[in-house]
Amino acid sequence: MAFTVTTEPREHRQLAVTIEVSKDQVDKELRKAAAKVASQYRIPGFRKGKAPYHIVVQQFGLNNLYAEFIDELGQKLFSEAIAQEKIEPYAQSSLEDIQLEPLTYKLIVPLEPEVKLGDYRSLRVEEDVVEVDEAEVEQRLANYQDEYAGWREVERPSQYGDLISANVRSVIVEGDDETVVLDEEDWDITLDEENPMEPAGFDRELLGMRAGEEKRFVLGWPADSQSIYAGKEAQFYVKVNSVQGYEKPALDDAFAQLVGPDYNTIDDLRESIRASLRANEQSRARNRYVDKVLDALVEISELEYPPAVIEDQIDAMMQDMDQRLRQVGLDGMNALLRQTRQTEEQYREQLRPEATKIALRNLVLSEVIKQEGIQASDDEIEARIKQIVGVDETGEINESAQELAAVLRSGGGRAMIISQVLTEKAVALLQALARGEEPPVFTAGVSAETPATTEVEGEAQPVTDAQNQAQD
Repeated sequence: MAFTVTTEPREHRQLAVTIEVSKDQVDKELRKAAAKVASQYRIPGFRKGKAPYHIVVQQFGLNNLYAEFIDELGQKLFSEAIAQEKIEPYAQSSLEDIQLEPLTYKLIVPLEPEVKLGDYRSLRVEEDVVEVDEAEVEQRLANYQDEYAGWREVERPSQYGDLISANVRSVIVEGDDETVVLDEEDWDITLDEENPMEPAGFDRELLGMRAGEEKRFVLGWPADSQSIYAGKEAQFYVKVNSVQGYEKPALDDAFAQLVGPDYNTIDDLRESIRASLRANEQSRARNRYVDKVLDALVEISELEYPPAVIEDQIDAMMQDMDQRLRQVGLDGMNALLRQTRQTEEQYREQLRPEATKIALRNLVLSEVIKQEGIQASDDEIEARIKQIVGVDETGEINESAQELAAVLRSGGGRAMIISQVLTEKAVALLQALARGEEPPVFTAGVSAETPATTEVEGEAQPVTDAQNQAQD
């Protein structure tokens, strides 16, 4: 196919590729398109497929003829161009411009990142001191108290917050007439200072009463009350059957034994909580330390990369969030965007700072793996597969998990396992060096597989919007 290719380096590891199609090739494509159109549509004065080229152009317009082939031609040309120029795209390319006279495609091709590592073998990073906040220990104890708190009968006088069970009878006497307002047996009443019962003063009359006590009193409703008894007074008779307080258990040895059989004393429980918090904090500290080491390595290294590196990381983060939301029954990212009242682009920009950190850490990690020649042995790969799918008491993979294990042993599953093993080894190496320790020695095995490059045909996808541009 007749065309010429020119390339121009762009900043951020991108390459502008311009493909100019020869006039003869364009004329050939236009005539093929005209013949196709003429065979599909009836043109006045001609049988289908018999209209001459210039008549078809007059009827349908030159731009519409271009639109018939411009996408497919662009894909073929781009595939041939990157093969001819020995260009290895890092990710999908994008169409920057298209001109019809002469027919010219200009695409931006992202290239592989370039990473020049700093002296990571001399890099030292201080670790955070892991401390347990005693206030968190006490908060955990308080949470246990809340968990085991409940209503318990008390012998003391009633107070706000208590639950009273009482017999209550209330009547309004007007001459010889008697109107019963209340006549309840074992009525549960919660004494609430902020939300008192009617008529006003009823809660106060119950304050200080003990189980078994009886009381008579008179209360009335104001004349402007919304009650049907507005402006009237009633006689009340109350007998308290029980008083319950919502109480938390004391922090003593008995409480510790209530929480779990492994705790004989409250000090045992405290130490267990302290150990759990320390383990959690140590885990978080290890993760923070890895990030600190990688960020320090990024800082002393020189990295040049195409924007696609960050965009791919944002895509991965959004896909992960979408899957997690769907696992809990939500409509994926759509639900999140509706709730946060954000557009997808706004959310992507929100992720960009963290995505950039992660992407750059991954770039330096990949370069460390390459420079150190870190590999994954078959035994390590199999051990990781067993860790993922689980094993029986003999240490072998369960029959029910064999199908998943087979998936992980080949193709993309195996590549994922190898990536995990290599990453862990590289992290272990960098951590040891950053602490000033002797780095681990790795045995030979399966080397890191270069991420599969998209097939040439797939790289032609950026020109699929050319048809719209040709019609403008």
